[in-house]
Amino acid sequence: MERIIEADLEKLKTDTLTIFHMAQAAVEKALHAVFDRDPEPARAVIEGDAAIDARECSLDAEILRLLALHQPVARDLRYIVACMRIVGDAERIGDQAVGLAKRGLLLAGQEPIAPPVRLEELAEATREFLARTAVCFSELDLDVSRRLCEESEEILDLNVAILKEMTQYMRDVARPVERAVQLCFIAHGLKRVCDQCTNIAESVVFIREGACSRHRCD
Repeated sequence: MERIIEADLEKLKTDTLTIFHMAQAAVEKALHAVFDRDPEPARAVIEGDAAIDARECSLDAEILRLLALHQPVARDLRYIVACMRIVGDAERIGDQAVGLAKRGLLLAGQEPIAPPVRLEELAEATREFLARTAVCFSELDLDVSRRLCEESEEILDLNVAILKEMTQYMRDVARPVERAVQLCFIAHGLKRVCDQCTNIAESVVFIREGACSRHRCD
């Protein structure tokens, strides 16, 4: 029985990483759409979201099967429950990618304005968050988990700074208000991607320590 659950848990890990990487790729395509003003990757993200949703549904069913079949306890139970949370977080990252892609499509059809420097900084930080989150879950790395939780405050500060900059821009130049608003939404979408990464990091803490850290990481 032990060998059977170990094999199932390893498959669950692989499948959970797969849906996360699908969402990660969607965010990357959406960022290309925004910064390169290219509608094609934006359309690919929107069309590909159904595959992420379908993967989430199949994983939910698989997790319920594991719970019913093995009736796990202790760390095995925490791992399965955490994977269920992570799958949901990954699906929401995919949703944020769709939102970013739609904003990119809107911007591509209008006269360009230069994105704020901090938006590029936030985009790069989001890429790093996603990459480190994959490592964090794959290796159940507590140190990386805690650093991601701590650095989420820096992401929030960066998002607020972009909103302030765009607000001032809208005051100074009235005509491009809609484009500036879209950039604000893009900044917020990237911040939400990092929030989901933080949730995944907190799930790793839960797996390792059995403690709920949804609202704080010590």
